Amino acid sequence: MAEAQAVEQQEEKEYSPGDTKIKKVTSKGFKSFQQKTAVPFYEGLTAIVGENGNGKSNVIDAISFVFGRRSSKLRAEKLEQLIFNGGDSRKPADYALVTITLDNSSGIFDEFLEDEEETDEIKVGRKVTRAGSSMYKFMGTNCKRSKIDEIARKANIDPEGYHFVRQGKVTEIVEQSNVARRQVIDELSGVAEFDRKKEAALEELEEVESKLQEQELLLEEKESRLEKLKEEKELALKYRELEKRKEKLEASTLEVRKRALSNQLANLNTDVSDKRERLEEVSQKLEEIDAEIENKQDRIEEIEDKQTEGNDIAHLENKIEKKKGEISNKRDKLEDLEETIEELEKMQSRSNTGSKAVNAVLQLDDDRVIGAVQDLVSVQDKFAVAIETAAGSRMNNVVVENSSAATDAINYLKRQNIGRATMLPMDKINQKSKSAKSKMAKKKKGVIDYASNLINYNNDYQKAIDYVFSDTLVAEDLDSVKNIDGVRVVTLDGDIMSRGGAMTGGKKKKKRGNSKKLSSSLDPEEKKKEKKKVKEKIEDLQKDVAELKRMKKNRESKQETDQELKEERKQLREALKDIRGERQELYSEKQRLKTKIDNEKGKKPKLKAELSNIKEDMEEFDFDTDELKTDSSPEDLKKKKKQLLRKQNSMGPVNMRAIDEYKKKSEEFESFKQTVSEIRQEKLEIEDMIDEIDQRKRSRFMDTLTQIQDSFSEIFTQLFEGGNGELVLEDDDIEKGLKIRAQPPGKEPHIIDALSGGEKTMTAIAFVFAILEYEESPFYLMDEIDAALDKTNSKLLSELLKDYAAENQFIVISHNDITVRHAERAYGISMRDGVSKVRSIELDA
Repeated sequence: MAEAQAVEQQEEKEYSPGDTKIKKVTSKGFKSFQQKTAVPFYEGLTAIVGENGNGKSNVIDAISFVFGRRSSKLRAEKLEQLIFNGGDSRKPADYALVTITLDNSSGIFDEFLEDEEETDEIKVGRKVTRAGSSMYKFMGTNCKRSKIDEIARKANIDPEGYHFVRQGKVTEIVEQSNVARRQVIDELSGVAEFDRKKEAALEELEEVESKLQEQELLLEEKESRLEKLKEEKELALKYRELEKRKEKLEASTLEVRKRALSNQLANLNTDVSDKRERLEEVSQKLEEIDAEIENKQDRIEEIEDKQTEGNDIAHLENKIEKKKGEISNKRDKLEDLEETIEELEKMQSRSNTGSKAVNAVLQLDDDRVIGAVQDLVSVQDKFAVAIETAAGSRMNNVVVENSSAATDAINYLKRQNIGRATMLPMDKINQKSKSAKSKMAKKKKGVIDYASNLINYNNDYQKAIDYVFSDTLVAEDLDSVKNIDGVRVVTLDGDIMSRGGAMTGGKKKKKRGNSKKLSSSLDPEEKKKEKKKVKEKIEDLQKDVAELKRMKKNRESKQETDQELKEERKQLREALKDIRGERQELYSEKQRLKTKIDNEKGKKPKLKAELSNIKEDMEEFDFDTDELKTDSSPEDLKKKKKQLLRKQNSMGPVNMRAIDEYKKKSEEFESFKQTVSEIRQEKLEIEDMIDEIDQRKRSRFMDTLTQIQDSFSEIFTQLFEGGNGELVLEDDDIEKGLKIRAQPPGKEPHIIDALSGGEKTMTAIAFVFAILEYEESPFYLMDEIDAALDKTNSKLLSELLKDYAAENQFIVISHNDITVRHAERAYGISMRDGVSKVRSIELDA
């Protein structure tokens, strides 16, 4: 737990550039360092001395080289020129290699090390060959430059930064323009990011302003077109109002006509209704007379029939015997049907498949056994042979609920030594899909359908049915399928064509035994329906016999004399004559009524058609009846309509689309207007953003300038032992130049250009140190910064260096003895035969 907390604390630790230092610089083959030369460095002030041309500055170049500085800034045109060239008498080196050892006791570089690797120092290096290749190294192993860059950024090491003060840097500061000097503050404050943001914002602002200008022009055009369209809309609305009034007059005319037609139809209906009532009365009277005539005629016939009564009784006896014979035959057929039904039901209960094993399974007391395939399907008679042939022996397959039931049934057959049977467990069998070839063959002429589609079955057993019949097709005959390949086909006669092309056919023998047929002619339910019809027929025959017997009995019991019958017949005939005269009069009246009704009915279709047309025409209008002017005559209404037409014509061409167009264009205009408003708002927001960027940039710049100004003023006073120095921004504008104003002790303030040479150098050095104090670095390299100073100023600079070196690592290249004496250690660089050598110099205490 403690270790975990320690690790967490280490991860959270923040490092500063001061947490590392250069411990050693090792060069081999780099510039004038032919041999492997290691220069150790320590904290504090280290001086490197030697005559000009001995290679002092090559030490700083070596450090810059490792951290990626270009060859052109290392006083060489190409990388190969950094390799030792052999001098006057030595062999040139094959490569140049520089390794820098950095302090890692603080753990600042731990993140770049391998897991669990711990070390108090790390090594970074760079190697170039004469072939022009450049390799970076970390801990002795090649690595990408990006890793060296990350290490440098971690410690704020920048070979282009101000902590690398090369020869001429002080002179450069003295001679640089005010704007270039201000740009130094830009770089230090990091305001370039604001410049980039502002540049992007200005580009965006330019685009938005251009877009806004275009959109405002379009907005003006749209507004102008909308005003014109508004005038057209107002005219169209006025025209529409006149049109509505005209339509109301048209609807009123139709309503008036409709009411007149409705009244005519009502009167006509009333008249027809009255005549129909009389027609019904006449028809009813005629029916009564006809009935009376019929009754009297029937009585006359009855009287005449009684004269041959003896013959009629014999005839009735013959009919009775014939009916009894029919009843006897029907009863025999009824007995046959009852026996057939009983046998069929027994066959169904036995479910005899012709297989002893299958029958044994079907008779098991197991609810999981569903039944044999042949028991689960039925088919029309004409397809029975084809279906039996298509299924073959699979008709005897037994469908069971699951594989457990199948296993139990098979084990039972084994134990009883009954035989073999095929089980189709519903949870195991796969539902087969129809092949592409069979789908194509099904479309051929003469092919009826898939066998599975021609049978009736419960959909719960779909998988079993598909397994049995698969994609077998049923065709009318073999000629229909002779051009089909790769499909199994069965004909209505039972011929077979296999998928491989083999054909089987001929005359089928009748099957023996109790094999079940699929035909619906053996359905016991059909036989029961037939039985019911036979029973009903017997009942009808029995009723006929009873009626015949009654008639015979009546004939035998009623005997009248011939004379009485003749007298009654005479009276009946006289009455018939009178009745028929009355009927003739009523019949004539009936015909007249029908003619009148037909004439009036002939008028109704025309009236109805006209009324229907008027109603249909009125459907085109959307007015309530109480809105219409129904108290005016059609002529008055037509006159008013003509007046409205004259007003419409006087309006000239009218753009009726303007009403909808104005609404649409108005909405588009408002939407576009909103868009333009949003663009204006976007422009304001960008302008506000630019103002904010400028404010933040100025704030950042001024914060940096203030810190450097404070440091510059303090260092200036220390170097000059009095006086005052300040950094002045031209017109207080961060886009203009930055002046250095100096006032040495006892003198008037002047800008740096007006100072003496020594004063310029000391002022520039103060500016450099102010920058170094702002931009912290793990070490500071200075190459002949004191070259132009006299002894007095050299001493002041040396004391300043010593003060700063108390807490920082300074490496100074100098010819100045005063500077060297203030150092804590010194190295001398000498050269012989073009090769630089390094030796330690003892300094006086």
